[in-house]
Amino acid sequence: MAARLLSLTDVAVGLRNQLIADLASHSHEGVLLPQAERNEATGTYKNIAFRLNGREAPAPHKIFSPKWMSGVSMVKIKAAEADRLLMQRPEDLQAVLDRLVEAIPSECADSGLRVGPELDCDTDDRDAKEWTAGFDGPDCFVGLYSAEHSAAPDPAARGMNRVHAVTYLVVKAGAGLAGATFHARLQSALRGKGLSLNAALEAADGDPGPQALRRLEKSGSRNRARILLRAAETLGLTIDTVPDQSSRGRYRLAVPALDVNCNVLRKDEGSDKGVWQYSTCVDAAASTGLCTLSNAADGVVLLLSETGEVRFHLRNNEAHSTLPFSSCRLCADSVLVQTVAREHAQALSSGSHANAHPDRDFFVGRFGWAARRFNTAAEEQGVVVEPLPLWGSHDRETWLASYARELGVANCQIVRLRPRLVCIAAVEQGKLRGILRNLSGAKPA
Repeated sequence: MAARLLSLTDVAVGLRNQLIADLASHSHEGVLLPQAERNEATGTYKNIAFRLNGREAPAPHKIFSPKWMSGVSMVKIKAAEADRLLMQRPEDLQAVLDRLVEAIPSECADSGLRVGPELDCDTDDRDAKEWTAGFDGPDCFVGLYSAEHSAAPDPAARGMNRVHAVTYLVVKAGAGLAGATFHARLQSALRGKGLSLNAALEAADGDPGPQALRRLEKSGSRNRARILLRAAETLGLTIDTVPDQSSRGRYRLAVPALDVNCNVLRKDEGSDKGVWQYSTCVDAAASTGLCTLSNAADGVVLLLSETGEVRFHLRNNEAHSTLPFSSCRLCADSVLVQTVAREHAQALSSGSHANAHPDRDFFVGRFGWAARRFNTAAEEQGVVVEPLPLWGSHDRETWLASYARELGVANCQIVRLRPRLVCIAAVEQGKLRGILRNLSGAKPA
């Protein structure tokens, strides 16, 4: 028998058939949320909640993404501090943005850098070595996002709703080195040794084993909390911090108002059948607060409770307490790279290389990034290649208008946070090198 698939929306035949092939057994289940899809280039799934039989061997290894514990964390910024920072002259704001870009380490800018804590640790699950916090992929960002939304001055004051301006310091990043190591070991156990999830993750002699899973569960949040703190210090913002107990107090962490996790693997303790839940979407049980992503220029959608609280519990909805995390991909990176190269080549040939992007006026002063330099002729001519998310790699958020009721968030307040001052990860080095080499052969006007 085939695996059981449930969906709130129509499912493409290709996606359904691939899921059935990858799950392989009728004892596994997949719940497809709105905006569910599979990246054909990498084979990874998004916005799907899997329910897996932990006893069955071998476990389905193809469904797991290497971006373990990717997510979003944010802290609310005092209004006076936000106004002081964002009301500056454009040239002063650009200087602040440049400092923020310089302060955040990124693997897309440094080929020798590895961010995030290591998976290996001592007997108390604490760090064995020092580590660097930063961006672990091209889809990471940190910066200030603002919104205006209707709220009462006090939750108990009904009938007094008015517009409120809010600003959050928001970061998106993953577990880094810990996630990469865990993925390699889990794939070896499931694919190479043919183990079940129980044998790989619960047995004392299992590999990765229970300690590695515990380390992984905290790694994404710890990395994001340190990025938030570094960004706040760079911007001169005041936020609450606590010692990082997993490092024996060596580091301090920002205290996020919201911490959302995606690509989460956890045992369902309420089940007596050894069920594991793997969520390639927002797992409310492993998160504090709720949010979902739109495209890069559109921002982040924050979900508040009916009374305006950031921290609230999502009731067990039809998708096992999960929500869509990312919006739909519009085109493959390989296609987008060709588009970017073509637009920059045309701009170079017309003598206006700075105007290759059709929406450049919007993101100049709002977005900044650190990219590796390859000393190509195109770079000498002043070509700067924008990160692919700014070129329309993903669609806007579309699910809330149609599926909020089914997913249990119909009564939530919707706050759409817009980018104001954001450090975003650059194009991956291999793709950037290809674009620049292609442009180096273009003839400037």
